[in-house]
Amino acid sequence: MLLLAPTLTAVLFAAGPPAVAAVNVAAVRGVGPFFALTFDAHAEAQGAAELLALLRERCVRVTVFVTGRFAQSYPELLAQAARDGHEIGNHTFSHPHLTTWASNHRHDTQPELTREKLQDDLLRAATAIRTATGGQPSNFWRAPYGEHNASIRSWAAELGLVHVDWTHGTTDSLDALDWVEEPGTSRFLSSQGIARRLLQFEARHGVPLAGSIFLMHLGSARADQPLLEALPIVLDETDRRGLRPLPVGELLSQGAGEASRQVPSVRLGVR
Repeated sequence: MLLLAPTLTAVLFAAGPPAVAAVNVAAVRGVGPFFALTFDAHAEAQGAAELLALLRERCVRVTVFVTGRFAQSYPELLAQAARDGHEIGNHTFSHPHLTTWASNHRHDTQPELTREKLQDDLLRAATAIRTATGGQPSNFWRAPYGEHNASIRSWAAELGLVHVDWTHGTTDSLDALDWVEEPGTSRFLSSQGIARRLLQFEARHGVPLAGSIFLMHLGSARADQPLLEALPIVLDETDRRGLRPLPVGELLSQGAGEASRQVPSVRLGVR
């Protein structure tokens, strides 16, 4: 059993395992002018140190979901992220496909995935994170490729982990697409394009940025490292709109009191 630092996730577990199994935090509503920046870290570290420096300069703290392999390969980068006050979440050890989405656009559990295999992967990642940072990872995890379902989330919940997604509209999401590497493809965006995509999300979908969760990546194979230009644009504009970025745990904590006891402000997804 993982021993995790107490946070608002203890509230989510108060109703017992059946309720926890369904929890998929994709947005937190009614929490004021706040949103969460999250960064996944898996195989690439190019640009990661510069991105951490940018966040440090802007006094912005975020949530980083890191794989065990990243923690083992780039321990100093992860240790720096922890020293900077970023919330470190679990992104599994080996970044496997957990559902069949890639083959049939269904989130059926991969036939070879078992409760034991998933939990072992998460526990190995937690160990690698502790070794790199000297501290416990947070209570949050994110499934690789956004592939998860209620069964998978319940297996992780047995380890004390709550799944954090990113915010979706009807046909799109707050995925920066900074991971798309092939120029000329429909989803390959310039730095300006990434900034526009994120900042125009509310106007396109009617989903407020306040309470939303953004997805970006800490490290990329792209030579131009678009986030180094896109992120300051996003931060400048959200600041102009009176919005403040927080790590996921603090975003949830903004729903303190009766709202957090009942957890109605957490947008739940069950699939």
